Amino acid sequence: MTEPTTKDRLLDAAEALFAHKGYDAVSIREIAGAADVNLAAVNYHFQGKENLYREVLRRRLAPKREKLLAAIAGVEAAGDDQPRLEMLVRAFVGAHLEDALGRAHGQYGLHLMAREMSEPRYGASVLVREFIGPVRARIMKILKELMPDADEARLQMVIGSLVGQCIFFAMYWHNHQRRPDGFQDEGLMFADLGDGLETYINNVIGHVTRFTLGGIGNISEGDEA
Repeated sequence: MTEPTTKDRLLDAAEALFAHKGYDAVSIREIAGAADVNLAAVNYHFQGKENLYREVLRRRLAPKREKLLAAIAGVEAAGDDQPRLEMLVRAFVGAHLEDALGRAHGQYGLHLMAREMSEPRYGASVLVREFIGPVRARIMKILKELMPDADEARLQMVIGSLVGQCIFFAMYWHNHQRRPDGFQDEGLMFADLGDGLETYINNVIGHVTRFTLGGIGNISEGDEA
């Protein structure tokens, strides 16, 4: 196995620290120490802490973006006789959860996104322009075709609801895995964890699809009334 480069070690260390502590609470010295590299390596490879942070986001979010766009492309290629709205929801939820839960340290991406969405700062341009923007544009194009009577604001709300469900169920899985042995949370159980990750993802895809399609149907009926 090839040893990680100095640049990779810095990215690995910075990602974990930024995800756990936030941008402001992490120093260049702390990152260099965690990566076991010379302090000057941060400036040499990234020209400072801000650029390092942006590269951490790009490395984490670019594969997720490509996975989502590939899933959406499958819906775009489907014929009109197929249930394309259901396909879109299933494809989006599946791609999101497989990346967030099935990829190593997927929780880091969730934490980094959550921080930037709640308090946009140094990585906002990367998150919006390079990740959210391209994915949202492709989803909006399909929704406009499938929901021609809905205005732009309504379609944005549909997307927001879909994204919110994905984030919740991804966070729920990660949080449950971190709970101490013997912790009893029956009163807080929001989702059936199933017999493992694959079962959980399939259960969530099914639920979010039914819930979202039911909500869209209710919206359409309300608009016609």
